[in-house]
Amino acid sequence: MLEKLTIEDFKPYLNQTFSIRFTPEVILPATLTSVTAWGSENDKFRQPFTLEFHTEQKNEYYPQGTFTILHPAIGELPIFIVPIGPDADGMRYEVVFS
Repeated sequence: MLEKLTIEDFKPYLNQTFSIRFTPEVILPATLTSVTAWGSENDKFRQPFTLEFHTEQKNEYYPQGTFTILHPAIGELPIFIVPIGPDADGMRYEVVFS
């Protein structure tokens, strides 16, 4: 399923709350704060894009790895997520689709 997702699949959910399941016991709310195209369209596949999620974590974060994002309209997606650093409101995580 991941290979069929495009930037258009996520644009309608910008600034909406998702959840990220980091462990079976830890599911945190995460706002989709950015949906950004980058590079050029690849004739063989899709336009590369990134997603940025923001959690309220202040002093801790999860390392990069495959975690599950959850959203009522999209369902559950196991996806590789990378922490990209905190800002004043919490931790930011990035997802890259190439």
